[in-house]
Amino acid sequence: MSVYYTSDTHYSHKNIIQHENRPFHSVEEMNEFLIEQWNETVNNNDTVYHLGDFVFGGITKWESIIPRLKGKIHLTVGNHDNANAVKKIANHFEEVENMIVRNIDKQHLFLFHYPIEIGLTPNAYSIHGHIHSRPSNHVNQINVGIDSPFTRDTVGFGNLIPEELILEELKNRKEQVLELRSK
Repeated sequence: MSVYYTSDTHYSHKNIIQHENRPFHSVEEMNEFLIEQWNETVNNNDTVYHLGDFVFGGITKWESIIPRLKGKIHLTVGNHDNANAVKKIANHFEEVENMIVRNIDKQHLFLFHYPIEIGLTPNAYSIHGHIHSRPSNHVNQINVGIDSPFTRDTVGFGNLIPEELILEELKNRKEQVLELRSK
């Protein structure tokens, strides 16, 4: 069983194609590509933490995407996630929260749609989406959105990030945090 992180898929969101310069001619093409990428990576017993802006639109849009995706999905709600649709389809998720806190190897991961500033703490990290292709502002923030520089550099656009890569990145960033704290 593997664990993955992602955000800002924006399934069914036509304007995101132009806004983020995604390489698609239609929302249908984008949806199919992202579903294929997801299912090539994730198995049914794997866990996925999706940090918001999952599907753009009402319940019909959600019902056309969610059942097609493999894995046990934990959702933190994003600003473009329709609250009524999420309530109606919540049974398809392991949990639906505003924020999830995970403790792994003495590291505190705050999983939230928005980047949060938590100070220069070497064991606390904001794992987030929301800012799309812009990099995070602080060393202890990791943008896992499918358009993010971190995603593009580690696994490629549209792919989910394995937890092992997140933990490896945290080790690298911990040294930077400690160095910044010493100044």
